[in-house]
Amino acid sequence: MSEGHKTPPELVDYIIKVGIDKATKPLFKLMLLGIFGGAFIALGGAGNIISSSTLVKTDPGLAKFLGAAVFPVGLILVVTLGAELFTSNCLLSLAYVNKKITLIQVIRNLVIVYLFNYVGSFIVAYITVKGGSFNPDSLNYLQDMATHKVHASACSLVIKGILCNVLVCGAVIQSYTSRDTIGKLVGAWLPIMLFVLIGYDHSIANMFYLTATKLVNPSLFGISSILYNLFYVTIGNILGALAIGLPLYFSYYKKLDN
Repeated sequence: MSEGHKTPPELVDYIIKVGIDKATKPLFKLMLLGIFGGAFIALGGAGNIISSSTLVKTDPGLAKFLGAAVFPVGLILVVTLGAELFTSNCLLSLAYVNKKITLIQVIRNLVIVYLFNYVGSFIVAYITVKGGSFNPDSLNYLQDMATHKVHASACSLVIKGILCNVLVCGAVIQSYTSRDTIGKLVGAWLPIMLFVLIGYDHSIANMFYLTATKLVNPSLFGISSILYNLFYVTIGNILGALAIGLPLYFSYYKKLDN
């Protein structure tokens, strides 16, 4: 066992143990921690909008970089405070493949967390919009971003959802790897910053962006457009978690047994 970090076999074993804990968590805890998870990601999204919009007209590249640098605060809060987040909870697939939990337990966790992530994101969207946190530039930037998201093709949304959650789950896994707080922060920060910078799609973040836009300008697009985006991005996010989680499991789990 390494002093500073977990080895890959230790890491896979830890992910399985975390999955068992999440799958057996009582309903009330899942609901409450799901709300926190959605709220934390939404706060990161709000920070992204506010920081990016200040420079988007004069220096779009720097504006995007600043937004990408701020957004990871949301996931850092999820990781350090133990909130429940749908995208990273898709790693429960490792515990399922290992036959430590049932498919029903996986579905129960993901459905409950997904729904209450939305509750958390809605609360932050409502407070942010109605509380006047966005200036005119921020509102324009938010609406432009949301419009682009609801008009993207299904194929594009799935692909961006896959790549997004490869990085999100990679960030969470890296936070598990480190045994110290600074290592966890850095390990989680950089992959999340990268997915925002590239422009990939995160279902829970999109809940915030699209809901906030709907509150600002109800006539810009309909509820069906929000559901369209979330459906395909969510599929991509699930596939992304499988794409990074299962290869890790099949590469390293037996080594731990040996």
